[in-house]
Amino acid sequence: MSNRREFLKKASALSASTLLSNWAISAVSNDKYGDVLPLRRITRDGTKSTSFTLGGYHHAKSLNPNEAEKLIDRAMQLGVRFYDNARGYHDGVAEEYYGKFLTPKYRQDIFLMTKSHGKTREEVQKHLDQSLTAMKTDHLDLWQMHTIVSKEDADSRINDGVLDFFLETKAAGKTRYIGFSCHTNPKVGIYFLEQLKSRGLEFDTCQMPLNVCDPNFESFRDGLLPALVEREYGVIAMKTMGGGGMLGRRFDLTPNEYKDEDILNIVQLSDLTHAQMHQFVYSLPISTLCSGCETTEELEKNVKVLRDYKDLSKAELDQFVSLAKPFAGKYAECYKRVL
Repeated sequence: MSNRREFLKKASALSASTLLSNWAISAVSNDKYGDVLPLRRITRDGTKSTSFTLGGYHHAKSLNPNEAEKLIDRAMQLGVRFYDNARGYHDGVAEEYYGKFLTPKYRQDIFLMTKSHGKTREEVQKHLDQSLTAMKTDHLDLWQMHTIVSKEDADSRINDGVLDFFLETKAAGKTRYIGFSCHTNPKVGIYFLEQLKSRGLEFDTCQMPLNVCDPNFESFRDGLLPALVEREYGVIAMKTMGGGGMLGRRFDLTPNEYKDEDILNIVQLSDLTHAQMHQFVYSLPISTLCSGCETTEELEKNVKVLRDYKDLSKAELDQFVSLAKPFAGKYAECYKRVL
């Protein structure tokens, strides 16, 4: 345990560029649809994905199939090749939209991911069958154990056969890679990694919150990211604007007891911009930034940040964190829990 603490201390002190140079190297390419967004490694065997990922929840939030189709086609035109989803998004409608508008035209040219929040072997097995059917594909590129919320939750999924089924699914070729997501506290992610290690196992990826507020409140950047880099996990950054909480918005994870006036818009009240928020995340040793976009305008804005990205100095990154510090905490990142 003392050795792990020492590693985390040293790793968190490394510059983002140093970590990035050892793992998520950026590359540029093109395919039959045109220029592809910069690529980074998503798995330790060298598989690459686009550095920007279209979030599965928001693309279907309008529950308007015409809007979903426009968003997917525009994402392909803009060079996005990594597509996120989850069985629980809009009761399966989000995956059905992928099955209608994404995989029939683009399956061979994309990296397709979905997730299961199932708590038992039977439930995740059912979710996998439903996901493959909804998205009209015979395999996934990545399947993730979704939203591990506590150490007890991790133990339960292991003891109730979820871990075994994920391993079997990969061995059977129904998914190329497996991963997990967590957003309540970095200690939960560390605990799950330790449980895997005790069994001689490693997953391929982890999806977790990373944003400019994170370093000042139950930090995933400092508490989990170094351990993932050490183990060569692909890191999928999410909640890069706190799910909207950093922009003064309520969303599905906002507790009912939170008052609207306590959820502050950091862009309006500080010198930080939307672009700087994403630039900060891209500077970290991540494989891809997953962002929810509800309109093609939002998508284009997010993609432009990546195309315009330039390396930032440590002083600039520290300044972003400093500007966000007064806003950090439970309202900006309402999904986090203090353990």
